[in-house]
Amino acid sequence: MMNQAVHTVSSFDNELAQQELRVLEMAGLVEAQLGAAIEALMKRDFESAALIVAKDADVDEYERKIETGALSILARRQPVAGDLRYVFGTIKMAGSLERIGDYAKNIGKRTLVLAEHREIKIPSEMNVLGHTVLMMLRDIMDAFTGRDVKKAEAVWQRDWETDELTKRVMKKIVANIGHDVIRTMSDGAPNVEAQTHVLFIAKNLERVGDHTTNIAEVIQFQLSGAWATSDRSQSGAATRVAV
Repeated sequence: MMNQAVHTVSSFDNELAQQELRVLEMAGLVEAQLGAAIEALMKRDFESAALIVAKDADVDEYERKIETGALSILARRQPVAGDLRYVFGTIKMAGSLERIGDYAKNIGKRTLVLAEHREIKIPSEMNVLGHTVLMMLRDIMDAFTGRDVKKAEAVWQRDWETDELTKRVMKKIVANIGHDVIRTMSDGAPNVEAQTHVLFIAKNLERVGDHTTNIAEVIQFQLSGAWATSDRSQSGAATRVAV
């Protein structure tokens, strides 16, 4: 349990532990969905992509359970200080995890199209971007379970990395689209419209990185009572504001 304080009423500790378990289970499912989506994309695996889309409802159900659990604790226990930050934070985390799940689903949907258009190029850098944000998600959940504020801040600082990777991927995709336009004008073979799905997948992965850093901010707040500011650089430390 993130909040290590032992309460007089042991059932309160149990409720907090159950809330943490729900968050971890949801994160595990989302991580699996995202990893499967990246693999399905690179392999053009139609069946795996369809399964990812179908399982998104399970992610949504976890978000509802976490929200319900948090509201129950707030109403019956009236937590304060660290307990209040923790419970509030689980709602915020669930929201970001749900959005990451949505992006995994969207990647799955677009992979269904790309599986039918194997002539469309997917830059190798897309795989690098995908596994970068996947590792960030794993690291931030490790920070959550380990109550590691420094690790959370390290993930938060990596936002610039995903932005730079996305720029590289987008540059490759736009170049591929340009080549397809030229070929289409000459022989009409490539499907330029299908190529735009690759563009949107890159943006989906970038947004996964954004939501992962949002979770990092929540964890920093839960543990320290301070929100990270928007100041972020490749080498600079985060500026933090106490609340």
